Amino acid sequence: MSVEPDLRTVVENFVAAAAQPAMLDAGEEPLLLLDNQWSLEEWNGRLVLQAWDQRRNLVRKITGVKAQRRDRLSLITEHFRNADAELQIADLAAPSGRELGRKTSRMAFCERFRMMLAREWPEWQTVEISADPNLEASLSTSYARAFLRIGSMGIAVMAAPPDTAAAAGIVAVALIWLDHLRHREKTCSIGRLLLYLPLGLEREVSFRAACLDPAKVACQLFAFDEKDRAGMIDFADAGNVESTLPPCRRPASPNAETLELPDMPDVDRVEQTNGSISLQVKGLEFARVSGGKITCGIWRRKRSTMETVMAMALEIGRVRNPGADADARQHPLYGLNPEGWLESQVRRQPGTIDASLRPVPVYGQVPVFSGPERGVIDLLGIDHTGRLVVIEIKATADLQLPFQALDYWLRVRKHLQAGDFERQGYFAGHVVSPEAPRILLVAPALEFHSTIETLLGALSPLIEFTRIGLAADWRAGLRVMFRLRGSERP
Repeated sequence: MSVEPDLRTVVENFVAAAAQPAMLDAGEEPLLLLDNQWSLEEWNGRLVLQAWDQRRNLVRKITGVKAQRRDRLSLITEHFRNADAELQIADLAAPSGRELGRKTSRMAFCERFRMMLAREWPEWQTVEISADPNLEASLSTSYARAFLRIGSMGIAVMAAPPDTAAAAGIVAVALIWLDHLRHREKTCSIGRLLLYLPLGLEREVSFRAACLDPAKVACQLFAFDEKDRAGMIDFADAGNVESTLPPCRRPASPNAETLELPDMPDVDRVEQTNGSISLQVKGLEFARVSGGKITCGIWRRKRSTMETVMAMALEIGRVRNPGADADARQHPLYGLNPEGWLESQVRRQPGTIDASLRPVPVYGQVPVFSGPERGVIDLLGIDHTGRLVVIEIKATADLQLPFQALDYWLRVRKHLQAGDFERQGYFAGHVVSPEAPRILLVAPALEFHSTIETLLGALSPLIEFTRIGLAADWRAGLRVMFRLRGSERP
């Protein structure tokens, strides 16, 4: 008996046409079908598909085609004698193929996670394990979550898969999972939270987890290797957070070449720590002055003239206007960078959000993060007592907001303790207090995420948070609707 030629042709043609073909089998991570790393052979009247990489070698006997689409091929395979199974070959470059690949990866990792927990916690029953979305509880598919139980005691567990793109985000989501279980499992005492991270990604997570209140959450962190061997991480061994504090250079120095700027009413001149001046309209930078030269542009800047800068400022000011008509509000520049617009309002009137804040100086994005730039605006100011104040600004709801503020706070505290701010020329003329900085979370009142009280309530009471909710018309001016400390509710 020989293999039907059409079956081989269907498989070969699909793989050849796909931009990123991959083999998706239940319980297995997607395996790319790369040149010289897969084959189709005939064996005992069956078509055998084999694919391999450095870690795996998968072999499946194909007996027929169940369904075929442009981006997916469903094949019938012989799992055991007289028992069929289904195998997918998908194009991971296609949207539906990517989603199918992610789903297959989640399922495979959940099985790995289940085995890891069974080995590490043999006396505990794994009641639940999932990576499915739960939008009502704000639980995403980025991490696998589990619930362990023994008698009337329970443990909340969460793990990040090896290909995770945002390992540090696991702390916030895990706290939400813990809170969800505490409300759901009324007869169970759940005091412990376990976090599992791929080895090498645990550092930023340990910084965040170390800031939890041990009286509220008994958190432990584990790192696992490619063989799923896990070891506990001591928060004290994580070292210091990574950041740099560049010298604070003033744009005007006695012998520097300066460029005289004409009066432009709608334009804010924001001094940068590198000595340049950012020209902004409602928080949208459109030009930069440095070393007597000026560059202009929204997405990409190039050398320009003052006439072009002035014309551009007028047009942006016309569009980014809180009193603009409906047509102007549809312009792409109106909705671009809302955090920047809100930041410009805070810079202009910091005393509105907190009467103790000094109007100047207010610095943006210092210290500098070692990692990629984030979407949250960080400002650093000083109050009338000399205490530093970290200001986090967000125009739309973000579950991670408290921990993003915490990341910045940790870096500010590090440089404060080292005396770097005075040494590098920041807050000249002011005596900087050694007391730990305060944190202000500033956002429209209805844009604080529904989980924020849960997250803030789990953090150490030694970290001073204040939430400032603004009126929805903040573009026209700042009006504070509420000011809450810590996990207080409106």
